[in-house]
Amino acid sequence: MTEEKPRDPLFPKGFGETKDLKKQYTEETLKKPAKKDELSPLKKLNHKIGVYLNPKSTKISDDEQKRKTGVIITALILITLIVSSYYFLIYQPQQEELSLMKTTKLNELHDLYSGPLVTSPNEITLENKINNAKSTGELESINILSQASKDWKSYHKKSISSNIDSYNRIMAVYSNESKDIIMSGDEAVNIINENDATVLSKIKFETPNTVSVPILVSRLQAGAGLINVGSVVDIYLNSNFTNESGQTNSSPDISGCTVLSIMRYEENGEIDSEYSKSRMNINGNDTYPRENTKSFSSNVLELLKGSIIKGYSEKETIELLKDYGVKLSNYERQINLGDLDAQYMLLIETPQDKVNFLLNNMENIVLTIPTSKAPTWIVEELRSTYAY
Repeated sequence: MTEEKPRDPLFPKGFGETKDLKKQYTEETLKKPAKKDELSPLKKLNHKIGVYLNPKSTKISDDEQKRKTGVIITALILITLIVSSYYFLIYQPQQEELSLMKTTKLNELHDLYSGPLVTSPNEITLENKINNAKSTGELESINILSQASKDWKSYHKKSISSNIDSYNRIMAVYSNESKDIIMSGDEAVNIINENDATVLSKIKFETPNTVSVPILVSRLQAGAGLINVGSVVDIYLNSNFTNESGQTNSSPDISGCTVLSIMRYEENGEIDSEYSKSRMNINGNDTYPRENTKSFSSNVLELLKGSIIKGYSEKETIELLKDYGVKLSNYERQINLGDLDAQYMLLIETPQDKVNFLLNNMENIVLTIPTSKAPTWIVEELRSTYAY
């Protein structure tokens, strides 16, 4: 411990402390005021950037390290929230909608490109476009129906050319209605031109495989007896058949059948007719009755038999009896009086796979005449009714 020097009595009290203080703040020890740095904010920013980019090479304080960590955590939380919101609110619904639309498009594609067109190059191309679509707008621009319609039209026209029979006929088989229709080649081409793939994909054109089936039916079943040889008829089953949907089946079971021959019972050709006209003359008390009677008795079939064995002119007899049965039915229609108990033996051309149906349901079938192929008398009646 140093010994304190005695104070000089000639110096005032407190003078020593003032001297020591003066030495402490000499010019060498006093710091000059720092010049204002105009770029200090920029330098600070650069310093912070350097801290974040080069944390190892730059010494930072604990407070700055904490601030850095807080900023990173906050940024990560915000980014996570933004990404999650985008995914759940925008991206995921868009992807679900896109996936659903792709499934719908693929179902439409496989429905329209069925049967022989399953391996069509256009079907494969369309399927790839659907699977590779990135947006619903891109999917909507894929027109499956238009392309499928073109492909089916081309396919069916080639099928008609290769399957048409020697009578210029083709048979259309409807897979969704289980019915066959025999038609001319021109009618088949019209069907192709007037329909799109929704219809054409359900039709198959084949060579008519038909047989002639004899059936015995009543006048009611035989189109009221007014059908003629060559008439094209549709065949319905006269029953209370109801399909699975609860609706009565309104489509014909067989369509486009040709009537090849018609026969009535022989008794319809037995004729025993008498025409009588009487007149009474009165002169005074005298009465003079007069009666004019004409009678005719014949058997049409026997008359024909006689002509065949040259008993008389076969040519004149055939000309006289030609279309006798149809004429008889037609006159009965005109006078509104006829033999309702008449039975008919018909020879019907029908697809071979429908033979058992006809034979098993002979008592319940009804032959109808489509007005689009109506005989002359129906056309005249319709025209006179509607003043056409």
